[in-house]
Amino acid sequence: MVNEPAVPQPTKTPWAWLAACVALGAAAGVLAYSMLGRGAGPSGDRMPDIRLQTLSQQTGPSLSSCATATCLTVYVAPWCGYCRRGTPVILALRKLLADNGVSMRVIVGMDAMEAVRAYAAEFGPDTLLDPDGAFRVSGVPHFLVSDASGAITKRVPGLPPYDEPEGVAAYLGLPHAAAAR
Repeated sequence: MVNEPAVPQPTKTPWAWLAACVALGAAAGVLAYSMLGRGAGPSGDRMPDIRLQTLSQQTGPSLSSCATATCLTVYVAPWCGYCRRGTPVILALRKLLADNGVSMRVIVGMDAMEAVRAYAAEFGPDTLLDPDGAFRVSGVPHFLVSDASGAITKRVPGLPPYDEPEGVAAYLGLPHAAAAR
């Protein structure tokens, strides 16, 4: 008997490769979708019709509407290092947007009430409190642009890549003209 080279046998798992490729493609799609933000489009994303308590112990307005044509909602959490790093630009962004006719609300949540209240104090008495996570976001910080009727036009999970409010506003597609000094 002569030693013959081993002939590779065909594998019987072409479906396993196909399934793996489909799963990887789906995962890449989800990642790209979340990184780019998403508009209201056909999905019909809307702000929820919930009212949260403010730091000044008032019931805030429904998140499903906005007093101006465009509204920015920023969700942060006390334990989030990126949120803490972004606090100064979020504060400056609120002033810039107010000067440009855009309402902005900050929600502090996902932690014990004591921690939520302490962090909310940095943003002011109208800051909305959500210790139990009634308003669901897929991570913090989270920026949501909506229209007056509550339709979400843009979602940005994470901190936008700018350290000045004008850059953040432009990144979010919001008016960003600085007020004359």
